[in-house]
Amino acid sequence: MNKYLGKDKLLYTAGNFNNDIGLPLTLLNLKERHSHAVLELGMNHAGEIAKLTKIAKPDIALITNIGEAHIENFKSKDNIAEAKKELLNNSDQLETSILPRDDAYYKFLAKGKNNLNKITFGFTKEATINCKVLTRQKITISTPKENFDVKINLLGRHNISNILAACACSYALGIPTNIIKEGIEAAKPFPGRLEIIDSISEAIIINDSYNANPSSMREAVDVLASMKGKKILVIGDMAELGNNTDKYHRELGEYIKKSQIDFTLAIGSHTKITMQQLDKNEFWFDSKEALLSKLLKIIDSKSIILVKGSRFMRMEELISKIIL
Repeated sequence: MNKYLGKDKLLYTAGNFNNDIGLPLTLLNLKERHSHAVLELGMNHAGEIAKLTKIAKPDIALITNIGEAHIENFKSKDNIAEAKKELLNNSDQLETSILPRDDAYYKFLAKGKNNLNKITFGFTKEATINCKVLTRQKITISTPKENFDVKINLLGRHNISNILAACACSYALGIPTNIIKEGIEAAKPFPGRLEIIDSISEAIIINDSYNANPSSMREAVDVLASMKGKKILVIGDMAELGNNTDKYHRELGEYIKKSQIDFTLAIGSHTKITMQQLDKNEFWFDSKEALLSKLLKIIDSKSIILVKGSRFMRMEELISKIIL
């Protein structure tokens, strides 16, 4: 077996063990047999990444993007970018930074880090690791050494970006292309994250109920809009948006209006604002039972239903009701 294969050689963050309790618990499982450790560092306040970085002591640091998650606690994306850059500023043994070349904050993240070996990823050809999208299930990845085609099982442009980020990490470690390709093609959706579920009625259900923020909501809308069939979007409120809650829910409605979505069904106090931006086939409900009743009336064999909302909305409760 190739030295890069075998889960027994890899320690990685399980579930959401990515905070000041979960990270040490993960590292307590580090054994002599492990050749690599892949550690997720989570945050919802400034300073957390700095603290976790000093515990993890990474050799390679990856920043996937600068989004709006937990913006309630940061007030702005500028502050989120500063907090994520703590990963690059707090490890004495850091050798390589892997950064999102397409991100608006790329120059900020790269500034002042000339001492690090820098690898970038993205859709632009300027990125070290970039790609060309051939079909919804196939891309060509380009590295400084070679190009190769891979089949992908994940939906959405953001997941292609994640694939490129993983490829960049593998490239930094000198992992051969055939192993990278094998890993990408074996990747399956995490439950509740753009997970395709087939129903008895032949309708396609996309379970994206794990969580939601403004960026991931737009990505979900794009995924649904790109598919063929009767497109039905089912959404719940987004959480932890602070004073910008109304603004982000209004902008979501404007984004949906510009898309090719056929029906939008919503639940939650804040999605009322979202629905007010739409002018056709928009329905707001005060209960999941009422929403489900309407949804079941419009579903047919050609329907594609995407369900999404923040964790506290428990949108997954609708999934089990519509797969029958």
